[in-house]
Amino acid sequence: MTKKRRNNGRNKKNRGHVKRVTCIFSGKMVPKDKAIAKYLVKNIIETSSLRDIQDAIVYQTYSLPKLYLKNIYSIEAAIHNRIVRVRSKNDRKIRSMIKKSK
Repeated sequence: MTKKRRNNGRNKKNRGHVKRVTCIFSGKMVPKDKAIAKYLVKNIIETSSLRDIQDAIVYQTYSLPKLYLKNIYSIEAAIHNRIVRVRSKNDRKIRSMIKKSK
């Protein structure tokens, strides 16, 4: 039978078993090497109240802390919510990161 991907959709080389992690959308348990992980960095304070807080800060060089989240998705949830896209047969072989257009 032909193979769709050279790594079978996983990153488990020479390991028998990999622990499972939970998808944040569906709650599905997915092997850690197969799951899609995206980091989300955002301000703790929303932008509407950010200016008021910066005016009230005594220290001029104080930078407000950020919130760092690691979101883990199953393949199904990531495709459904457009976190990753379906790629053609030739484009699947490209292993570099795809730049997001804003």
